[in-house]
Amino acid sequence: MKLDHVALIVSDLETSIDFYTRFLSLEIKREFELSEEESQSLFQVTSPARAVQLLMQDGMLELFEFKRGIEINIPTPLTNGLFHYALQIGRPIEAFITEARERDIPIYSIVRGGKTIYFIQDPDGVFIEVKE
Repeated sequence: MKLDHVALIVSDLETSIDFYTRFLSLEIKREFELSEEESQSLFQVTSPARAVQLLMQDGMLELFEFKRGIEINIPTPLTNGLFHYALQIGRPIEAFITEARERDIPIYSIVRGGKTIYFIQDPDGVFIEVKE
């Protein structure tokens, strides 16, 4: 079994596209829209949506922005649903974390077994574990 993609609801699609393409270097595969009827049929949400598919080395990340009528709950460790996901960034972690700090991106870390584990947050607060 192989994970094909992860889909996230975002509060501002342009801000999230900027974060994921400019900072995390993902590439846009395609952008598309869902009508209110399509959103209702697929997700039981009565709102049109804009979406983008971002390519990763293996799989994709999809970002959805619903235009109206949906409450967005930012995932936290205290809610059910997506807690975090992990990305292998393909570059030295120290340089990546330095760049994240320069961009004022929230960074969290713990040391486990003598190794530092880093997490950042996207513009909507989703935790992303980053690995070399």
